[in-house]
Parts: sequence; C-alpha cells; structure tokens
Amino acid sequence: MQVRPPAIRYVRAVDTSAYASRSSIVVEQRAMTVYLLVRDVSNMGRWSPVCTGGTYDPDGEWFTGTNVIGDSAWETRCRVVTAEPAREFAFVNYGPQGRLPMVRWGFEFSALGDSATEVTQTWEVLPTYAEGLGTDEESAVGVLEMMKVMALRGMPETLAALKAEAEFKRDAEQGD
Repeated sequence: MQVRPPAIRYVRAVDTSAYASRSSIVVEQRAMTVYLLVRDVSNMGRWSPVCTGGTYDPDGEWFTGTNVIGDSAWETRCRVVTAEPAREFAFVNYGPQGRLPMVRWGFEFSALGDSATEVTQTWEVLPTYAEGLGTDEESAVGVLEMMKVMALRGMPETLAALKAEAEFKRDAEQGD
C-alpha cells in the first residue's frame, strides 16, 4: 500500500540540504518480518535512543510519536507516507500540532536471499522545518545542528537494536 500525503505548500523554507542521512545494516531475518517489526511504531522505543514509542490513530495513517532527550519529553504527530510490505516504511513528522511537514523518517528493506535483509534507515529534514518549529531560520539551524548529531549517532544505534531483536526472533522461531 502506497500512501501519499496531499500536495505540500512550503511557506517559509530553510535550506535543509545538509540535514539528510542514510544508515544501513544487514539483518539475518526475512524482509517481511523486519518490516512488520518497524511498521508497529510502538516498537520504536525499544530501539531508538530518542523515540520512546508511538500510538496509531484509529485511521492507521496518523500516529502520535513520543520522544525523550534528557529531561525533555515531547510528542509529535506523524503521518505514514509509504507502507510497502517487505520493501519500505516511511512517515513524516508534522510536529507537535501536526501542522507542517518537518522531518521524513524511513526504513527501506532489501532482501538478500531468503533469510537476510539489508535495512536502510533514512532521515531528511524538510524545508518547512523552521516554520513547523515556530522559529526563525537562524534558531532553526541551531536546533537542526543538534538534531543532526543525534540522528547520525542514533540511526546506527537504532539499526543495531532492531537487528538484535529481529535476529533473536529468528532464533526463537528456529528453536535455537
């Protein structure tokens, strides 16, 4: 199932070209199994150093994500934009009020034979980030620099934890 958001009107744009990244890992597990783990956003809290989980709205397209950094906790409204079983799962963070697209997070799954999957996590800050944050470009860039460091550190951590869980699940299924 491919879910596409409505056309986006960008108002006050920030140059976000430096705020995107990809990180990959090979998981000894079938692509569909890994996809199903990721699609259940409540699982994210077990893997991510920032995200503590998520809860889908009844429509299954929107969810509320929960996050913590140190003593700061916040929620974000997110919309699933791609849900292709065993291929890709992606969502856009629309900020606390769900008003403007701010950050796109995704997971791509590439089957490597019958029992392994390359999982690539993606992170891309969108041009309306400053407006969604409710700040000017200069202040937004300061926040973005901090978020970039956290994403670059956090994505490999998230993938390593996802790998450990998916492979544990494989071992449990095989009775090892």
